[in-house]
Amino acid sequence: MSENPDSVPPPANDPRPRPQYGELAPEGWTWQPPVEKDRVEAVPAPAFGAGTALPPQATTPPLRSAPVPRTVPGWDRPWTVGLLAFGLLATVYGVFSLGGFPIAMQAFYTDQGLGTYAPSASIGAITTTGAITLVFVWLAATAVSVRLLLRRRRAFFVPIIGGAVSLVVLFAFTMAALFIDPTLIEFLSRQ
Repeated sequence: MSENPDSVPPPANDPRPRPQYGELAPEGWTWQPPVEKDRVEAVPAPAFGAGTALPPQATTPPLRSAPVPRTVPGWDRPWTVGLLAFGLLATVYGVFSLGGFPIAMQAFYTDQGLGTYAPSASIGAITTTGAITLVFVWLAATAVSVRLLLRRRRAFFVPIIGGAVSLVVLFAFTMAALFIDPTLIEFLSRQ
């Protein structure tokens, strides 16, 4: 058997011995490709573009490396903390505004000469629910902001969104408290 099964055996009619590497070439001889006058030089294939194959390294999936730490602008953290502090002050103001709703309504009644304000039974539940909702909106905005800051992601927009939601909540509960007062509704309908 031959040593290399994939090699092609020499032709049987050739009486010469099989040459070894460089054995039959004369000394000083080097191979040069033949020069053809009518030959057109081949243009190298483009490195990219339509109809080209991907290089071998592009077909293998890239190695996963450690995630690159995100860079957050230096102003994000102080703005987020400042907006959260402002939101805390606004939340306290909103809670006290809802808590003082009956007093404010009595002042309005006195100003307009409507008599004595008699709050309905549900005013306490409406203002308390509104105050608790305001506190929970601020707590949720604070929790999400802190989580984003710890992950080194932008967080300044969360207190802004929380402030917008708090404003809508405060407006909605104030309107609900106003619209259950029949004396006020009758007064406004005469205007």
